[in-house]
Amino acid sequence: MPNEPRDKSKCPTCGKRFRMDETNAPPFCCERCRLIDLGRWLDEDIGLPFESDESPKTIDPDLTR
Repeated sequence: MPNEPRDKSKCPTCGKRFRMDETNAPPFCCERCRLIDLGRWLDEDIGLPFESDESPKTIDPDLTR
């Protein structure tokens, strides 16, 4: 929306535009959106990117000499 102030944030759950000083659940617009996001994390619907550990699990004795 072109006439909206630039100091508004977008809720990561519902997409609603709001000012951070108008909420008790930053960075969400309300407690409901915060709990929805928490539920997604707990249900493992979302998470941090995973990089597998490709380092060797054992140390080759020939490499330590």
